[in-house]
Amino acid sequence: MKNLLIILFLSLSLTANSQHRNKECITTQVEQLEQYKVKVTITNTCKNTIFIKTYLKKEWDSIQKKRKKRSRRIRKN
Repeated sequence: MKNLLIILFLSLSLTANSQHRNKECITTQVEQLEQYKVKVTITNTCKNTIFIKTYLKKEWDSIQKKRKKRSRRIRKN
């Protein structure tokens, strides 16, 4: 019975650790190219992919505002 509980506990802790690692895979870097342009580099270290995209400064600001609103809405619920 003890061995069964230990195995169950270890399996739960391993799945929790693997889920935690997935959140750290994606990193976002923002560089300002010109006064009105922004270069966004998204690096996914788990899948070894890199996405590079340029936005206008106004577009990037609006995207950030939408993300903040969405995260606040999720936290309230």
